[in-house]
Amino acid sequence: MGIVIASCILLLLVGGITGFYFYNQHNDQAAVTAHSKKGTKKKHSTVEKNTDKNKDSQNKDYSNAIWMLMGYMAYARKNYENGQNVTSTSELVDAVVKDFKDDTLTATKKSSTTYNVSNDYGDVDVEVKPSEVKVTNDGTTVTPKSELKEIFNKYTTKISPVVKKIAGETDGGVKATSNTSSTKKNAKSSKADGTFSNEEMVVAAYLDEFSGDTPKDKINNIKAILEKDNSDVSKIPTDDYISGLYSHTYKGKPYYSIASNVATSHYKIVYLNGDSDQYTTQIVAPGISIDEDRYKKNKSKADLVKKFKPYQQEINEILNEIKNNKDRLPSIIDEQTKQVEKESKSESNKKDSDEDEKIQMIHRMNLKIQMILMKTQMQIIKENNR
Repeated sequence: MGIVIASCILLLLVGGITGFYFYNQHNDQAAVTAHSKKGTKKKHSTVEKNTDKNKDSQNKDYSNAIWMLMGYMAYARKNYENGQNVTSTSELVDAVVKDFKDDTLTATKKSSTTYNVSNDYGDVDVEVKPSEVKVTNDGTTVTPKSELKEIFNKYTTKISPVVKKIAGETDGGVKATSNTSSTKKNAKSSKADGTFSNEEMVVAAYLDEFSGDTPKDKINNIKAILEKDNSDVSKIPTDDYISGLYSHTYKGKPYYSIASNVATSHYKIVYLNGDSDQYTTQIVAPGISIDEDRYKKNKSKADLVKKFKPYQQEINEILNEIKNNKDRLPSIIDEQTKQVEKESKSESNKKDSDEDEKIQMIHRMNLKIQMILMKTQMQIIKENNR
């Protein structure tokens, strides 16, 4: 009996020791596995962060100034192709950078996302939006940022130095500056006269060929038309509405125009001709092409400035009213279209009414004829019964 009890106790001791050994072994292995997983997780997290960092670096956005310059180049490409025989993106970038370096082109920062770019022929506004760049004042050109990046990405090292030439822009906290000549150009002062902006020169040139014996007469006559233009839509003279000042390029040559009817089909062109002391005017209308040189007139800028300099304030008032007319033009065309449709409908209803009246008249005549026939027939019957 004692031997049996001793054997049982011995078995229990051996089982306990074995179980304890395997238990410790299992825990040590679990600890190693957990530690290994923890290390892997940490390493994986670090890799993910590094990947994200690299991804952010790759997608790092350009400054608004760079986006602006790329957007301007996309807009100006045709002008450079026609005017300077540019045939590739590389040549376009070189030409634009050169123009900024020698102050032929100047740029001014107006806000955090808007800029004004100008040369001797005029200026455009460039707005940097979240996904696109918009250029206005010479029509409207909108280019997606993805497209700009694809076209100009490899030329950013050439473009970047131009940022320092943008008045009001900052580069690394240092405010960019522009020389005196750049500041004058950014004020849109015409290089040939130094006293009128390009737009003022165009209005003065338009006035000079307006009806009137003196500059004051011409100003009063155009003001009288502008006053009618500001009346009720139904009273606006569609064939005598000064409908805005526009800027375009034809065969590589920039020009301004002032349209004198709602349809903008009749307008006067003014070429300022850069540094030349001559400006050129030309009439374009239905039947008169822009290519017809016989309607071109060359005149002196100095004489024009001398004649209208005393009336510069009134020229600016006229300029603002012409711009206001341009802004109102879409709503005027819309309202006049509605009026035409209304009149057409009224005329159609009147015609329908007239047609109804004719039918009623014919019906009445038929009734009368039938009555006469019936009376005649009754008369014949009576005569036969006698």
